[in-house]
Amino acid sequence: MKNLCKVQITCSPVQALNKLKRADIPVYNCAKSGAYFTFEVADNYIKKVFAIFAHPCYNVSVKQNSAKKRAVKAFLSRPMLFIGAVLAVFCAALSNCFVLRISVTGSGSYLKNEVLAVVYSLGVTPYTFYRGIDEPSLRARVMALSGVTFCSVTKSGSVLYINVQADAESGTTADYASLCSDVNGTVIKITAVCGTALVSAGDSVAKGDVLIGAYCLNGEDKISCLAVGYAQLSVTASISVFAESDTEENLSSAYAAAMLYAEGEEITGKSVIVKTVADGVIYTVNFTYLHTISINFN
Repeated sequence: MKNLCKVQITCSPVQALNKLKRADIPVYNCAKSGAYFTFEVADNYIKKVFAIFAHPCYNVSVKQNSAKKRAVKAFLSRPMLFIGAVLAVFCAALSNCFVLRISVTGSGSYLKNEVLAVVYSLGVTPYTFYRGIDEPSLRARVMALSGVTFCSVTKSGSVLYINVQADAESGTTADYASLCSDVNGTVIKITAVCGTALVSAGDSVAKGDVLIGAYCLNGEDKISCLAVGYAQLSVTASISVFAESDTEENLSSAYAAAMLYAEGEEITGKSVIVKTVADGVIYTVNFTYLHTISINFN
């Protein structure tokens, strides 16, 4: 993208363009407003433009500097702000190389002390450089704890998350069913941490279809296991809202009703049809939103 500077002069467009053409100066985005003619040129032509229109009658001035010059000016006027931003980015990147906190989540979080003891024994402690962890050993040792049915480990930023699922000893029981769709939609993402994913991204599913089966495959044999994972679906819906008149406020209320229907999940597309009726108008909002469902996954 070119760095263009906007110039304003008191001159007719034809006269100005003729002068600029004779000087081989390329111009962009020309416009006339009253007695003024504005155009944009590259930064390296600014001095030449002022030389061509040096006579006071032209009243030439820079209306807006190029993006490059504005950025340099902003940096020179507030250098500490930019330096602080750079340092913040550097610190954020540096923090990803460390473990500042270890979080034990899931229904087995009541075993936090035992889980942390396992993590510490594998050489990972808070406020240390993170070189990775022996995940198979961690999972095996955590699942050997009484009542534990599932364990996974992920690192996000400077936090190491240990997800532990336990049975009735935790006060809750794991769901040994398969993950089934609760809506009609299209699969955007499917993640099976444990169990077998039976659909793929792009597949259309109906309410009640099995997304993650509670079993693993060993050749052709199915071995029952805990289904753990989640699915993100794209759902299309429509909602009609009556209003006494067609106003921006009432239209916003119709969109708000769609958001309420989607239960706060992200709306990825929407359109509205306005129909006039005897007592007012009916807004029909057609929209698409993302819907996430999970099983044994916090």
